[in-house]
Amino acid sequence: MSRPRRDGLESAELANEFAAVRVSVDRRGNSPRLLVEDIETGESILLSPIELASLCLAAPEDRLDWLRVGAYRDERNPVRRSALAGPGAQS
Repeated sequence: MSRPRRDGLESAELANEFAAVRVSVDRRGNSPRLLVEDIETGESILLSPIELASLCLAAPEDRLDWLRVGAYRDERNPVRRSALAGPGAQS
C-alpha cells in the first residue's frame, strides 16, 4: 500500500523478518530515481535506472556478495579478513 509522505513523495513499506525498507520514487533531481530507506537505521540510497537495470543483470553470486555487508559480513572467514586487512596484517 502506498501513502503520501511529508515531503510529497509517495512511498511503500516492505518488511520481513530480516529487514524493513521504505521505497519511493524521487523526482526532485534531473531524472527520477528510486529512494530506498532502511527503516531501522534511517540510512538511504538513491538508485538510478541504470543501477536498477544492473541489479536485474547481476549473477546470483553477485547478489549473494551484496548481502555480506554490515551486520551480515562474515568476519569469521580468515581468508576474507586477511584480504581486507591488507598485506602484512596479522590475524
